[in-house]
Amino acid sequence: MTKTVRNPYLEGNFAPVPDEVSVNDLPVTGTLPPELTGRYLRIGPNPTGPVETGAAHHWFVGRGMVHGVRLRDGRAEWYRNRFVQGDAPEDVPNTNILAQGGRLLALVEGGGAPVSVAPDLDRMSTWDADGALRAGFTAHPRIDPVTGEMHAVNYLIRPGADALRYVVLDATGKATHTAELPVPGVPMIHDMAMTATRIVVLDLPVTLSTDAAGRMAAGKPESGDALPMRWNEEHPSRVGVLPRMGTAEQIRWFDAPRCYVFHVLNAYDTPDGSIVMDVIRYDTVFRDVFRGPADGLPALARWTIPASRGAVSEQIISDYSVEWPRINHAWSGRSHRYGWFGGIGPHSLRLSDDVERDRGGSFEPGPLVKLDTTTGEVLVHHFGAGRVTQEPVFVARPGAEAEDDGWILSVVYDGGTRRSELVVLDAADVEAPPVARVHLPRRVPFGFHGNWIADAEISA
Repeated sequence: MTKTVRNPYLEGNFAPVPDEVSVNDLPVTGTLPPELTGRYLRIGPNPTGPVETGAAHHWFVGRGMVHGVRLRDGRAEWYRNRFVQGDAPEDVPNTNILAQGGRLLALVEGGGAPVSVAPDLDRMSTWDADGALRAGFTAHPRIDPVTGEMHAVNYLIRPGADALRYVVLDATGKATHTAELPVPGVPMIHDMAMTATRIVVLDLPVTLSTDAAGRMAAGKPESGDALPMRWNEEHPSRVGVLPRMGTAEQIRWFDAPRCYVFHVLNAYDTPDGSIVMDVIRYDTVFRDVFRGPADGLPALARWTIPASRGAVSEQIISDYSVEWPRINHAWSGRSHRYGWFGGIGPHSLRLSDDVERDRGGSFEPGPLVKLDTTTGEVLVHHFGAGRVTQEPVFVARPGAEAEDDGWILSVVYDGGTRRSELVVLDAADVEAPPVARVHLPRRVPFGFHGNWIADAEISA
């Protein structure tokens, strides 16, 4: 049988959903903790039209769609999904949604401004912090759990954009600091690290490809060109350290392992002045496979940045492949022990046999994983045959003191029913049966990031 070559990131649960829906009074199996009063929100690309869904399509590209579940008093009051739309056609962020300064903000990197989303998801507008974010923002800011300050390292996907922009917003959303950080080659900087005193910039060998960008501009795109970033053998692998509220004159660069990092679990200062940071590292991305991060499987590694000079040292914490790392946010920038992740690997979800896949056989969502970074112990919650999850979200139990005292919320896709659920697990005992399962009226496509937003975090 002749195989049909199709884009695997437009198949199965990677495929977009066609419309917006609103459904009230969702069925629940188990008992929802009444302390969970707020909204679980997540976002991802939901491409539309021939430009976004053609040969050039990359998983990271497409108009954003936010999915929300409202929980209150032990009930699942509603599910809603909405396309993200700011004040201009290009304001359609698709990568993260979080709360800052009483606002819900949808975020994307590489040049897009945030979009403010109403709590009911029905009203949206571009928000640029009174012009401070007009040139774009990042998908992965870091928020200090004590001060509420948001720190962000921003880049532009644009030829000649040879500087990063470090921006700090206070707890109200006002910009209090900006600094230009010269960095050549337009590197892809998806995440950053933050300790109690310092910021870490990741300058790794994935950069803007002028060839891919040129093909897109000429209307002759090839596989994955919608995101014109490629592995670059000529680009160095390094990290930059600067103090919070620092400037380019204060940054110090350290050679790093030759790899790529999308996500940082956490980072913290040590008494001797070094920095410890736990990262999800890939040997390469966008070198062999261009439509998604499928050159090979990732691993959780601990990097130690020396206090003054020398190269970053690396220790593999676990060879169990994981992505989408999350911690208890109260430990952000401080020494942590636990992380929760989505497992990654060639799991049970498959396309039909006549479809040739180019994900490299490696990048598939899988089970929920809890990892002890001190002992290396891995605990896994398997949701059942054909049932997989992505990013977990940790929600602390009110009054909790232990690092893992709380719940894990994540969306689980069932390949058998082609529907999704919001599943609640005990964060301290992830191997136990779910605390509750909220049955959603449709599938939620594999996307990227989201958060639990308590009612107290946003304005009505």
